Amino acid sequence: GLCIPKLSRSGFSRPLADSVCVAAGRSDVAMLQPSGGDAREVLVDAAAAPGAGAGRRDGQSQALQVQAVPWSPIDTGCGAGEMAELAAFEAAKASHNLGRSRAIDGVLVLANTLLGGSGMLGIPHAFASAGWLLGTLLLMMFGLLSAFGSHLLQCSARKIGHAPCSFYTAAEAVAPNWTWLIDGAVAIKCFGVATSYLLIVGDLAPPALQHFGWEGIRQGPWNGWGRDLERGSIFIVLWTVVLLVLFFFRPGELFEPCGQDPIPCEGANFAPVGGASAVTLIKAFPVFIFGFTCQQNVFSVCNEVRNTTRRRMDLVIVTAYSLAFICFAGAAFFGYATYGDKVDSNVLKHYPQNNVVHATRLLYCFVAIFSFPLQIHPARLSLLALVDFVRGFRCCGASGPRLENNSADSVAFVQGEAWSARRSGAAFVAATLALLGFSFLISLIVTDLGKILGVVGATGSTTVSYILPGLVYSQAHPESSLERKFALCQLALGCVIMPVCLTLVFIG
Repeated sequence: GLCIPKLSRSGFSRPLADSVCVAAGRSDVAMLQPSGGDAREVLVDAAAAPGAGAGRRDGQSQALQVQAVPWSPIDTGCGAGEMAELAAFEAAKASHNLGRSRAIDGVLVLANTLLGGSGMLGIPHAFASAGWLLGTLLLMMFGLLSAFGSHLLQCSARKIGHAPCSFYTAAEAVAPNWTWLIDGAVAIKCFGVATSYLLIVGDLAPPALQHFGWEGIRQGPWNGWGRDLERGSIFIVLWTVVLLVLFFFRPGELFEPCGQDPIPCEGANFAPVGGASAVTLIKAFPVFIFGFTCQQNVFSVCNEVRNTTRRRMDLVIVTAYSLAFICFAGAAFFGYATYGDKVDSNVLKHYPQNNVVHATRLLYCFVAIFSFPLQIHPARLSLLALVDFVRGFRCCGASGPRLENNSADSVAFVQGEAWSARRSGAAFVAATLALLGFSFLISLIVTDLGKILGVVGATGSTTVSYILPGLVYSQAHPESSLERKFALCQLALGCVIMPVCLTLVFIG
């Protein structure tokens, strides 16, 4: 294995633990540099650490060089125990050639996940149910709760010390009996998001195409899709916020939301606290939760960003959530101020039929069409994993499914050989047809985007944002602490929100 010997107190505000040990096979090198001191080189047994001594025949230890990142307890905000965890986690990442990205890259990944989905179109309607003052407070509250869930996950990633880390590997390490919960959450969330994409296309594409003289969509082969389209969606979201602001201030005839009538249009209500009932207000909670869900990519950021100290990762999370809050609050406030309590569950449906609005609608449809397969793929793999669980034979250990983040807003499983063989058979085809068929059928029957976001927010998003972070953190940190108590409260809150909101969405 690998052991980092105790470093001297020189350059540190407090002593380190006696040693930091990393199990063989998890890392091949680790380097620490005290503030103001020289980098310490660590020797690793080439025979014990796979890949560390490639090409060596003598079995002797050799020094492996990696670039040391200057840091100290003052810089990291960590105590001696947390510094040991950080050293082990960074060493594990280095052994897999991870941890090379900047903090700003992590901010962009999380911000894109928060802003690049369909929640942006549904939040103004949920905001209108509460009123502009109460709605702003709810946005802030759910944003803070979701950010705390992301904080719990980044702390758990360092504590567990596995690289590359993911929801599945974290749960498998600390709560192996609950890995089925991840499969269920991913299947529901991804299937729901994919269905919302179809609903968005059905709402926005036909009038936009007719406006530009196209009576239908010509059938033809798609060349492919990728994460670049997902990353580009953030610019469409930012432009949508600007568009709503322009329609509120009405700088010209092109940006007149309701002709010469004053706003809110059609005499709609615009108040600090909306006139909706308590049931209607609670039904809007899952839409806020859906909008602030990005926990599926927190582990990916921990894998890729270098020097993932608690303070550094918290700064990444706070920056991304602050940007998302500003965009959500801007779109919600100006959409509500323009159309009052009559704002549609898909905010773009309510705006005038002109070139700039229809062009924005087509941009949203373009992203939705190419993002649809990116959501169906992990939903299908999670569904097949659940089928295995129900049948009583799950592929576990080295050949079992592993959760990874292959795109900015989706979670994919890397399967073992046995799983790959089954995946190409009848079960794979049946799962694909079932997901496509039900997704298409639901998008034809349901006309309210808010209902889709409400169901997904109450189930998959609540699980990913509240239940799993609290569960993983509390299991990874068994020692009693104030943060662990808050984590358990987050877990309990998720367990309350899910049944209550889901019940109200269906029968309220």
